[in-house]
Amino acid sequence: MIKEISITRYKSIVDLTLKLGRFNVFIGENGCGKSNILEAIALGEAAHTHNLDYGSLINRNIRVTDYQFMLPAFDDIENSKDIKLVFKDEANNSWIHLLHYDKEAKPAMWRDEVEENTEDLFIKLQQHFSQNKQINLDEFIKLWAEEHLNKTININISNELPITIRRNRSKELAYFTIYSLEESSLRKFDTANTYPLGRKGEGLFSYLKSLSQQEKGLKIFQEIREGLSLLDWFEDIQIPESQISSDYSLKLSDRYLSETLNYFDQRSANEGFLYLLFYLTLFISDDTPSFFAIENIESSYNPKLCREIVKRLYDLAVKHNKQVILTTHSPAVLNALPYSNEEQKLFVVRRTVDGYTKANVVERKGETDTPMGQLWETGMIGGLPNNF
Repeated sequence: MIKEISITRYKSIVDLTLKLGRFNVFIGENGCGKSNILEAIALGEAAHTHNLDYGSLINRNIRVTDYQFMLPAFDDIENSKDIKLVFKDEANNSWIHLLHYDKEAKPAMWRDEVEENTEDLFIKLQQHFSQNKQINLDEFIKLWAEEHLNKTININISNELPITIRRNRSKELAYFTIYSLEESSLRKFDTANTYPLGRKGEGLFSYLKSLSQQEKGLKIFQEIREGLSLLDWFEDIQIPESQISSDYSLKLSDRYLSETLNYFDQRSANEGFLYLLFYLTLFISDDTPSFFAIENIESSYNPKLCREIVKRLYDLAVKHNKQVILTTHSPAVLNALPYSNEEQKLFVVRRTVDGYTKANVVERKGETDTPMGQLWETGMIGGLPNNF
């Protein structure tokens, strides 16, 4: 699990460090920088997996602009052209990405200076090992990093001969995805060009059908059914047994309908059902990322239902070892957060008087009868506009 993220010089973020829990909720007024934080993490994932080309950044839900607009535009900060991203996990492994825009490249693109210099380190390590098998490799790495990068880097070296040197990558960071669902994408029957689930909801039905033809899918579907029971009308869901590749329609059963109209498909389902079906699949499946973000989790939900869904998703995150960041503008989401759970963190994102994006964790000490959402609405924890 990623326990700490530091972001330096990205859009409205000058210098920001987040200490994450398993279930993290971001609140704040419009334009305070919540999406910038998520984009910075996605940018780190792109660097981590060597996908810094323009198309890859767009596909990661990053709002790509001219490079100067990807950097802070404040008069009083250091005039640096680099974006620095640092990630730490529970085992205190660290990954550093220093991104510099290469205008001379054809086409121009962002480059990870640490990653490119690390390639040089691999060569030097292999050369030194072949010349002197008694060399202290840890000390060599430390000295090289200080000389070339003024930073520490994370390398794994096997004990086998001949020596092999490999990067120690983060599984969580390597698959980080920002989900921002769109109803039109969720209703599509066709297969998406992504696996298993697209960031807008693409591919849900084709993935569910694929699961239905696997042994592990039976257990997943049972858990999905249990989650869908939050909807009062829901009775059952069935996946088509047909092997026809183009048949991705679902059979949904409404307990209020006449037996003569026993089933309908996703074209007639309300959007709240489709969103919930997606979220349950995302949280339950082993094929989906273990670290991801969802923007505006409250979309399409009655406040009371929204509260219960967030509670259920937290339980699923614990059960299936998922780490999540949610953004919201709804007090109902906050009402699902208890006061005494260290794995659930509430961040108030704001702009300073200078315009910088900052994020503060809400300290929840003791008990109170006032729901967290009400504390937010009354202005007691911040995160509200103060210009009117």
